[in-house]
Amino acid sequence: MVVVNNLKEESIMKTIFKTAICLSVMLMASSCVLDSIDSQPAADPRLECDALESYTVQAVKPQDVSFSISATTPWTITGFENASWVTVTPASSAVSSLAEDIRIVTAENPDTEERSVVLTVKGENVSTTYSVKLTQSRRGKLVVTPIPASDAFTAAGGSKSFTVQANQEWEASVADSWLSLSPASGSSNGELKSFTVTAKAEANSSLNRSTTVTVIAGDDKVEFTVNQLGQSLEIQQPGFAEVDRTGKEFELNVNASMDWKAECNVPEVTLTKASNSKLKVNVPWNNKFAPRTVKITIKPTSSSYGDVSSSIEFTQDVNFEFSGHCEVLEDGSVKVYGDDASRVKMKDRARYINMIIKMGDKSNFCDNAQMWVYANDAVEGVEIEIQNQIQLGKRIRVRLNGHLPKSGESCYDSKDYEITKDELNAMKEYRVDVVPGTNYTNGVQHLNFSFSYNGTLRSAVLDKPSVFADTPDAGCHYWFGCYTASNDGTWYVVKSCDVIPVAE
Repeated sequence: MVVVNNLKEESIMKTIFKTAICLSVMLMASSCVLDSIDSQPAADPRLECDALESYTVQAVKPQDVSFSISATTPWTITGFENASWVTVTPASSAVSSLAEDIRIVTAENPDTEERSVVLTVKGENVSTTYSVKLTQSRRGKLVVTPIPASDAFTAAGGSKSFTVQANQEWEASVADSWLSLSPASGSSNGELKSFTVTAKAEANSSLNRSTTVTVIAGDDKVEFTVNQLGQSLEIQQPGFAEVDRTGKEFELNVNASMDWKAECNVPEVTLTKASNSKLKVNVPWNNKFAPRTVKITIKPTSSSYGDVSSSIEFTQDVNFEFSGHCEVLEDGSVKVYGDDASRVKMKDRARYINMIIKMGDKSNFCDNAQMWVYANDAVEGVEIEIQNQIQLGKRIRVRLNGHLPKSGESCYDSKDYEITKDELNAMKEYRVDVVPGTNYTNGVQHLNFSFSYNGTLRSAVLDKPSVFADTPDAGCHYWFGCYTASNDGTWYVVKSCDVIPVAE
């Protein structure tokens, strides 16, 4: 039994030994294979910069400078440490970066000397470096002693002088050809020099005039105004910016050393030249349907002064209110449609009036159209209704409704006249007169309706007791309008409407 066990032990030991030998051979072979493979070498550090070799910036409002750095190693920018006027952002990179945008900002140069700095871009373990020179121009020195604005040339012209002090090249120019300069330029080598410039003005046969002289040296510029006397022409602005919508008369002052004439953009405005220093203005009732701007201009009567003038402007409000379907057009006229109870009503009440309506060039009165001039809405307690009505195919009606204030007597009455659609579409003027009659002392009121077309005048007259008798506070809102019950497409245009008060 013992022999057998020893034999088995020996067999096991031999097996373990052989296995160890094999593993050793395998490890040795593997080591030989590894030793036969070379390791990869590390990449060399790289630094690239696209900056130019030099940059120049202005002394005043200098522009920024920018360039890019591309690197696989940390880098730095040096050389500006003692130049407080230069800021570099960023100035270094602690780690490698694929690309970085560099911005250089410079302060304004307060000196008359040029200044510069050399920047060096260097990367770790990189032999190549980049040098960038940054130069800032010197600040020019420019001092101009101008011709005082109060020292104007006379109308005859002549010469005056001013001085230029500069430490570099300079140039002077004039905005208008009537003034010339000599010399118009100069130069210096950096030292501050003084130059005398003669300004010569031509004779002035026109109005007072001004021009601008400009002197430039490097980044510096000086401007001043030169004046020359001449003829005067000035209309003085009145002490108001708006005229009442019902009109106004006033007088304007004129400062002129020549004879002049006046004109206005609103034909209805009357201008009267009272003297060479006074202009009388009569602005009438605004008969348009939009606010208007009144412009008055004076000009020399002689063409020898050239194209010169003086103007003033003021506004005037509209006199009417609108309801229903009314459209104010660009020229200030109004288009009244018949698809609604449309009306154009006076803002103020009135008693006796002449109402003149100028029709547009074209109307579209259809078969069922009605057109009214109407007055109602008097003061409280007084019932008044004055009506002038056109009803196609039926009549022209002049009607007075109401009651006499004291007696309570009805004063209703009407007269009818025939009218056709063609006559109505050809109408040029529609007029209503509500005036005291010839026997007004007995309370008679005279109503007159008239309209014209193709040179023909049609009218209707009614004389009745006045609804305004013994009522000093009574008055009406006069209005004109349109109504078409069947909505047949009726419309008409009114160019203007004058409402002229009539004295009692």
